[in-house]
Amino acid sequence: MRNTFLLFSTIAVLTVACTPTNKPVDAEDIVNNNPDNNNNGPKGDFKFVDTTFDFGNIKDGDNVQHVFRFKNVGKGPLSISKVEASCGCTTPDWTKEVIPPGGEGKVTATFDSKGKGGTDNPLVEKSIEVYFDNATRDYMVLTFTSHILSKESDNHEDH
Repeated sequence: MRNTFLLFSTIAVLTVACTPTNKPVDAEDIVNNNPDNNNNGPKGDFKFVDTTFDFGNIKDGDNVQHVFRFKNVGKGPLSISKVEASCGCTTPDWTKEVIPPGGEGKVTATFDSKGKGGTDNPLVEKSIEVYFDNATRDYMVLTFTSHILSKESDNHEDH
């Protein structure tokens, strides 16, 4: 009787221990369980020269551009993972390479003012969200403004 009990106990333990969990493995599981992918190393940190810019008065249809520059003031490398403009009239470009500690990067904003002007000289504000990898902060929002004059206006300042 004792041998029968031990036999059934062993079979029960082996059955439970060898049953698959049926949980699919995805890429996140692989990344999170890979000891080479720990994020415990030094992180970068970014310091922008400016995070806002005013183009002043521009005419409807002008294309204007500003370069937002930053420096990696952290102890580890960082990179820009994604950049998103608030609308289709703004085209961003950015440093694609990894930026080492002490290195510099940039985000260039090109704004097409076509169809945005009016006789009341409307103020337009646009933004760009910049997302970072391996940084102490995840993202930064950059903004620019401009008064857009109608094409007929003579109060145009060059910038």
